[in-house]
Amino acid sequence: MNTHLSKGGTHFVMEVTSEGIDQARVLGIDFNLKLLTNITQDHLDYHKTFKKYQKTKLDFMGEGRAHKIYPKCFKNVPIEFATRLLGDFNLLNIKAAASVLRHIGVPEKYIQKTLSSCSPPRGRMEHVDMGQPYMVLVDYAHTPDGLQNVLRTLKDIARSRNGRLLVLFGCGGNRDRGKRPKMGKIAGDMADLLVITDDNPRREDSSIIMDEILRGVDPDFQDCVLIQDRRAAIEYIIHQSRDNDVVILAGKGHETSQITKSGTIHFDDFEEAANAISTRLKPKS
Repeated sequence: MNTHLSKGGTHFVMEVTSEGIDQARVLGIDFNLKLLTNITQDHLDYHKTFKKYQKTKLDFMGEGRAHKIYPKCFKNVPIEFATRLLGDFNLLNIKAAASVLRHIGVPEKYIQKTLSSCSPPRGRMEHVDMGQPYMVLVDYAHTPDGLQNVLRTLKDIARSRNGRLLVLFGCGGNRDRGKRPKMGKIAGDMADLLVITDDNPRREDSSIIMDEILRGVDPDFQDCVLIQDRRAAIEYIIHQSRDNDVVILAGKGHETSQITKSGTIHFDDFEEAANAISTRLKPKS
């Protein structure tokens, strides 16, 4: 912050995590504005209970003289311009950003120009387009709420294309185990084909993680496949896709590594999807 200020900076935007609040890493920073986007299940491996997680965020929001913006403040904010971002959840993000910019006095013409032209960040509903007739996206959704929001949007898109929704995801090891069956249920209820695979297993046995996800999937749902190797799982789901289908690779998004018991390896969902699509598009000799 000091370096930014010394170079003539006037504004500093910070994402504040619940762990950072709890560990007093932002103690003493006098914020002018605080925005709360939402409170959904996350970081329970650290906070242990949702109630403690919620209290940490709400206590932080309530402290100090900063201007406070809560979801109830921005969800009905008028947005009278088109955006390039997919989904109702991204529209809420746009509304939140517009609320901040309007409060600090940015002219409306700049708000509209900027927010109407911004593209998704790396690994957030990111298209993998190699000229294939089916849609492939990479997204970071790794919580029940995040996965549900993404799948709702993509289910509507799949229907509009007269295609199916194919979903691939896993859950991280040594993290909140309670969300695994919840995410399994969400994916199983919305997918036409579900592939459960590794995420970042860390020190856990990834087959146990996959089994815990599977517990949430309706036993009568037949189109569910478990493939432990994420590369093989991506290849499988790409080769199962048909024209007009929508394929989502969820959980790792922008990450370019995978953490396993034996160490960290290079792994990029975008690269793996692009390779699998290219292989499939090659003419057969």
